[in-house]
Amino acid sequence: MTTGQYLAHVFGWTLLHFCWQGTLIALLLACVLALLSKHSPQLRYGVCCAALALNLVTLAFTFERVAVNDAGRLRHAVINANGLFGGAPEDLIQVTPSRLDELEQALDHSLPAVVMVWSLGFALCLARLSLGLAAARRLRLTGTMPASTEETHLFLALRERIGIDRSVGLLRSVAVQAPAVVGWLRPVVLIPVGALAGLSQLQVEAIFAHELAHIRRHDYLVGILQSIAESLLFYHPAVWWISHHIRKERELCCDDLAVSWTGDPVLYAHALFQLAAQRSNSPAITLSANGGSLTMRIRRLLNQNNPPAVQPFAALSVLALAFVVAGVCFSSAQAQHSPTAVDRLNMIHAITGVHSVIDTASKESSDLMVAKVAQPAQPLLPTADLSMLAVADQKEQEKKKPITVSAGIMAGQIITKVNPKYPEDARHARIQGTVVLSAIIGKTGDVMSLQVVSGPTELRNSAIEAVQQWKYKPYLLNGQPMEVTTTISVTYSMGDGSSAVAPCTSQSSGCTMPVLLWGPAPEYPSEARDTKTAGEVIVSLTIDEKGSPRDVAVLSPVGHGFDEKAIEAVRKYKFQPATRYGLPTVAELRVAVDFRSY
Repeated sequence: MTTGQYLAHVFGWTLLHFCWQGTLIALLLACVLALLSKHSPQLRYGVCCAALALNLVTLAFTFERVAVNDAGRLRHAVINANGLFGGAPEDLIQVTPSRLDELEQALDHSLPAVVMVWSLGFALCLARLSLGLAAARRLRLTGTMPASTEETHLFLALRERIGIDRSVGLLRSVAVQAPAVVGWLRPVVLIPVGALAGLSQLQVEAIFAHELAHIRRHDYLVGILQSIAESLLFYHPAVWWISHHIRKERELCCDDLAVSWTGDPVLYAHALFQLAAQRSNSPAITLSANGGSLTMRIRRLLNQNNPPAVQPFAALSVLALAFVVAGVCFSSAQAQHSPTAVDRLNMIHAITGVHSVIDTASKESSDLMVAKVAQPAQPLLPTADLSMLAVADQKEQEKKKPITVSAGIMAGQIITKVNPKYPEDARHARIQGTVVLSAIIGKTGDVMSLQVVSGPTELRNSAIEAVQQWKYKPYLLNGQPMEVTTTISVTYSMGDGSSAVAPCTSQSSGCTMPVLLWGPAPEYPSEARDTKTAGEVIVSLTIDEKGSPRDVAVLSPVGHGFDEKAIEAVRKYKFQPATRYGLPTVAELRVAVDFRSY
């Protein structure tokens, strides 16, 4: 089982568990709303929002718990290399497969389809949300015109009185049939053409106050977050029921603010009544004054509230019952990954050292599953568990393997370096070259093993004898010393000794670069002098452990005799050799020889 399949398995069980969890949360919310029926809509709105957030928290918590329980099952399982069993049967144990085991197995097989259906539904809901946002954006850009001067002055005066500091636009629109708010960072209130006809100035002010209340409360942003939660949990009707109550209480909150700012609930109720006849075709993402149940809102403004559907005593009783159901469901969820028939047999092995295997062959005398206990034997586990265990075992083995570190980084870790001796036979035969070694460096920095990758046969033993005496600083990963595998190159060159580490090229990896002690001025070529030609030659060179240049070469030929004179001068340079952790080492440099000043 791959990591993706494992995550899909965990997420599938999370979605299934949320079926009862979401129902329970909705039941609790219904009881709390019944108890709070006489309280302010702002309190009920907060409780509804908390319930929706609790759904998301419950989903995340369940995912974590299912993942932990699955990992725990894997840690307690035992298999051999090929997942088979062996040994001679010595006894028989009868294990009855429970209905819960059978149901769990059936649901487990359906998880890929569950996750696939959820993914499709989630994608469709996100597409719907995106289209709604795009449609809301189009509302403020197309079919709009500035509001009248009188309406604008009334709107701005009310905005200042309410205390909204940011800019809020007011536009007439032919695309909406009721006042609506669009946007959060730069909100705009859209007024349908002709919608305010027949309303008094106080009633118009009350409608504006309702829309400004949405802006002050940041309801547009909350509505977007609410739509995202609905998309994530789209398959559960309880989530949509909670969202319905959030929208209803949101409108009541804005009604209360509008009445508190205008001071006349009867006038505001009359304005809502006139808007009730107008059907809204605004996108769901907008916030409009005729949202929710207008009849219920008008009756509430006129103090004609309907009696609560659930009496407080009944609500308390149901709430107590809901807590009991919650405890039972939580216990069932904890037991969902408790030992099954297979796991119980594995426990026998853990206690007694006796392995077991389930024989699913039918028996005429009973419907029991027969477990043959063998000594020694291995349990026959489901294919999914075998795959997951193989992956877990592979990861555990990978943790024990040395990590690979580049030669350049490990060269900077050298504490003690022993230079190899040039074999006399190879020197007489003028054999040169580079021996490449594959090395494993232990946690203490000692060279644990060496293998020759390539290089002249006559030079290999010399390189191995020298490198075996090297000492490294322990390589740390997350503060812990690690075994590492790396490559070491030992270069043999006639007359130049040998170098077993990468040359220094910069002030890094413990390197101190060479310092020029003496350098003669290059001779100006007579050809260039006669033609009054200037130039600059870039020369590359290697500085050995004694500070002498070698392998001098021109990188950017200039001609006119400059190249030859530059090489001739650089070969006479004398350097203080480079060091790595205090030891002389080889370094590579580039030198610019300037012929403009001679």
